[in-house]
Amino acid sequence: MSTKKSAANSQVNQEHTHPVSDQLADSLHSTVDALHDTAAKTEEQLRHKGDASSQALQAQKRLLEKKWNASGIKEYATENPVKTAGIAFGAGVLLTMLLRGK
Repeated sequence: MSTKKSAANSQVNQEHTHPVSDQLADSLHSTVDALHDTAAKTEEQLRHKGDASSQALQAQKRLLEKKWNASGIKEYATENPVKTAGIAFGAGVLLTMLLRGK
């Protein structure tokens, strides 16, 4: 019976022998909880902005595809693919020469 009492007393003594580390642990837990809340809010905002950006990009893509399908350049490129490739190659060579400065 005395061993049970001494074991119980030693547990109580061990709980109260580390007040500084207990206080530090409580402080760290509070800090981690605050960091978690901030990270959760930031994640939610990023997801919302990402969804909004994705929708805006999809709308822009649809608009550009509509304009491209209605353009005369697409019609010319599909009717004359060899000429179009030659024009693109020539423009690339010319641009390269101008950027090199030679």
